[in-house]
Amino acid sequence: MKKFEIQYISRYCEEKHYYTEIISAKTETDALKKIAKFMDCDDYEKFFDPTFQWEDGSFISRFKCINEVKETVCLHCNGTGKIYLTE
Repeated sequence: MKKFEIQYISRYCEEKHYYTEIISAKTETDALKKIAKFMDCDDYEKFFDPTFQWEDGSFISRFKCINEVKETVCLHCNGTGKIYLTE
């Protein structure tokens, strides 16, 4: 299984938050299907439409990007945590 970092942006009035989800999947398409299901979206291909947005509580969210990442241990916490690096 590969790891994918999916980034999206949520807005409410003037507030803007950046979010990252790490998904384990065989392919990028499988990762997008998983996040679409998580976001209660019926079709993962909607994420590629720049006008597509979904409601996340009071926030309106938009897909930003997806990247394959490599999981490694965090050197700053003596290996007790995990970090994800873009390949």
